Amino acid sequence: MGDFFLRDEIRGYMAVAVAAVLWGVGGSVAKLMFNQAMSPFLLVKLRLSLSFLVLAVGLYFYKPELLKISKRDIGYFAILGIFGMSAVNFFYYFTILSTNVATAVFLEYLAPVFMAAYAVLWQKVSLGWFRGGAVFLATFGGLLILLGTGDLASISMMGVASGLLSAVFMAFNTIFGQRAVRQYQPVTALLYSIGFGALFWWVILPHGWESEGITAAHLGMLSYVVIFSTIIPFLLYFIGMRFLPPTNVGVTACMEPVWASLVAYWVLGETMSVLQMAGGALVVIAVILLQLNFKSKPDIGGS
Repeated sequence: MGDFFLRDEIRGYMAVAVAAVLWGVGGSVAKLMFNQAMSPFLLVKLRLSLSFLVLAVGLYFYKPELLKISKRDIGYFAILGIFGMSAVNFFYYFTILSTNVATAVFLEYLAPVFMAAYAVLWQKVSLGWFRGGAVFLATFGGLLILLGTGDLASISMMGVASGLLSAVFMAFNTIFGQRAVRQYQPVTALLYSIGFGALFWWVILPHGWESEGITAAHLGMLSYVVIFSTIIPFLLYFIGMRFLPPTNVGVTACMEPVWASLVAYWVLGETMSVLQMAGGALVVIAVILLQLNFKSKPDIGGS
């Protein structure tokens, strides 16, 4: 049993699964902030900026050697931060604002479909029955969770388009980020991807504040977003990327809508429909299928 939990694959799955739990709560926190007049532009900028500062200061005092990267990788991390971390955050939050949390989570977690398509079409890799079946089950399970909310009236075409873009950029972040976590420690890769993402938003939105301002209520929620919805889960996600193929990482992260539904049930007293429970079961089965297929090689190499 001890050897089972020491396997790199198991540690990777556990890391991504815990990240999904934290993100599952984070979506609801973001929705509360939007309801209190904070824009997604400001939230993304503050989320990335504060997360970068906390990480940078922490590493400076704890292990400053982790702050070092090669000069030739500066451009690489700039691309990862802008088109990966920054884009994923913005389009996910914009989808929440335009629709609802369930829709945003479902659309973002179409990312494994794009990852699988990339592996098959560009890497010429055969997914096999286990991985292909897991992608299908996780996607269909997410759809059932969405349909089970009964809140489809709030879905707009702009929100759907934004959600699909969040999935595309999440797939890019996972695939393109493989090189970062193989050459550097996950915390270093996270620091610079967040840092360049934050820098991008300060360039296009140079003003520190917006007309909405920040209330006292925002500060407490921002603290959760920075620590428990950014630094910890993204670090765990990057650790998972180090041990698992991108498609497996994406499917395992599909646990997020399952946890989001459970949190709403336990904390907010919302009911869980039969469709939601069935969808959650399918996502769990998908993750189990991946873990039964340990010997599958990574579908995408670092680049």
